[in-house]
Amino acid sequence: MARILIIILLLFGNGLISSQSVKNGIQVLEGDLLNTGHLLRTDKQVFRISGGVLQEELAYLAGKKIRMLCDVQSETCNPIRYEVEPFESGKTPDWSLKKIPRYVTGGLFSFNPQCTPDGKILFWTALVREGGRSTQKIWAAKRDQYGFWMQGEQLPTPLNNKFPSAVISALPGGNELFVFGNFGEEEMLDNLKREMMYKSQIASREAQNPKEFHIVLTKLETEYKERTDKIQNRAPLYKTHKTESGWSMPTPINFPSFYNWYRKSDNPNQQVFGGSALASSGRTLLYSAQQKKNFGKLDLYVSLQNDSGVFEEGINLGNTLNTGEEEMAPFLAPDDKTLYFSSSGRKEGISIFITRRLNDSWTSWSEPQELSSNLRGVNFFSIPAVGNWAYVSREGELYMAAIPHHFQPEPVVVIKGKVVDEEGKPLSAFVQYESLTRKKSIGSTVSDPTTGEFSIILPYEENYGFYGEKEGYLPVSQNLNLVGKEKEDKEKTVLLVLPKLKKGNQIVMNNLFFAFRSAELTKESEPELDRLAGILRKSANLKILIEGHTDNVGTKSANQKLSLERANSVANYLKSKHKIEESRIAVMGHGPSVPLADNQTEEGRGTNRRVVFKISEE
Repeated sequence: MARILIIILLLFGNGLISSQSVKNGIQVLEGDLLNTGHLLRTDKQVFRISGGVLQEELAYLAGKKIRMLCDVQSETCNPIRYEVEPFESGKTPDWSLKKIPRYVTGGLFSFNPQCTPDGKILFWTALVREGGRSTQKIWAAKRDQYGFWMQGEQLPTPLNNKFPSAVISALPGGNELFVFGNFGEEEMLDNLKREMMYKSQIASREAQNPKEFHIVLTKLETEYKERTDKIQNRAPLYKTHKTESGWSMPTPINFPSFYNWYRKSDNPNQQVFGGSALASSGRTLLYSAQQKKNFGKLDLYVSLQNDSGVFEEGINLGNTLNTGEEEMAPFLAPDDKTLYFSSSGRKEGISIFITRRLNDSWTSWSEPQELSSNLRGVNFFSIPAVGNWAYVSREGELYMAAIPHHFQPEPVVVIKGKVVDEEGKPLSAFVQYESLTRKKSIGSTVSDPTTGEFSIILPYEENYGFYGEKEGYLPVSQNLNLVGKEKEDKEKTVLLVLPKLKKGNQIVMNNLFFAFRSAELTKESEPELDRLAGILRKSANLKILIEGHTDNVGTKSANQKLSLERANSVANYLKSKHKIEESRIAVMGHGPSVPLADNQTEEGRGTNRRVVFKISEE
């Protein structure tokens, strides 16, 4: 009896003494889980854990250190969510695996975790029973404000239908998904069948004799087979975006040259696709398939999207990466250089490997290196742009894995933005980023229709312009030069306010650049000017005023002259290159007379040096 009393005092003594120091309400507690999950011992107190939906789950975690979101009432913790050590904020041994709680996945067999680049939303594939059989469905969960994963849920139609589906990549911002599945093929095949039947009926009526009918019928059968094969063999890859009522109907990517010959020996009728990933720019597609240039059973390829939106013929990544076995499940990190993939041709069984692009080509790679023997058996792998944890799956469970520094991708800059109208209301807009030096579009996304939020990821060593545009509004741009900058993960917050396309509204041409104290436009200005010229060509009645402004450095007369010359440079570019009528463009130079900011600081002077595009007549 004395021994039992001593144990009780050790467990509860400190907690009872300090129980008054803990406030009631929603709190995050960290401590050891004891007594088959019924007690939580923190540094200050021992809490009783009330029964509930998590009780059975917690019973299996006794003896573990956990972090728990609780509704605290005196000495009782009503559990809401939890995570098990190792915690993301602490120092963790390399490649430590941290299981994502079962309340998140619903206890279903789960695999293929894909996290949004900001680490806020996790998508995965779950095996569920439906109509007496198992099929694959897309599930998702969000992080709460405390960093815990919330309870997951199966996404509704149209992302889930009667066919297997999965998220391949979650693009920055979480407003666009790249998905695998079958969306519309069955309807297309039915329509094709009806079309062919109709054509054969016409042929039977119009044929002069049986021989003529047989010739026409043979041609129709050949056409039917060719068109059926084209539908069935097209890339099973789609893009979908958020709308005000949910996810849009997935639309197939434009990848006409895709094909895949790979079949498993035990089921030669079933095509096996080795997976794919879309780069954060949305314009580079990595995939695994068997094609005529293969080195093995499944090889890794890349397809680059051209300016017409078509993904071009795949390029084999070469025999540095591809073996005689299966290379699958590629994941291209946000730096567009670091590639992770699973392979069965380098170790016994499947493991995850890392390689890095050595130059701008897609066929020169470093020798693949296994990440860790701790990841053997893992065949799905993804990393958000922020944080140092990967998401993996093994044997039907989802895990987070702590990435050592030397296996992490290169740093990137994450632009977190919001697009609104003049009244501050959120807009669903097209957001694009481009290389100002190469005058080349790099990537794009869309902003959330309910919040206006978006994200884009910018690797270093490029001078970027990015802008938001929407039909009926003036486009608004900003820029960020990352050439020669110190590489470190950064976040930048921006607000893009799009004025409506109407008389009196204006924008500052932020991506307009001049030589120092000169009216000479640089090449980096051309994308901005070409874009605004497009608006003028589309709206033939639009007339504009180009206003030049300067800071107060120098004489007033010199600044007045410079501001007018810069306005004229813009007008002359629009007139000479884009043939905009002179009657539609007026110019004015204000010099330093209309400042927007304090000229006492360099930042303020930079704001005041501007050229404004104003609508004078609709």
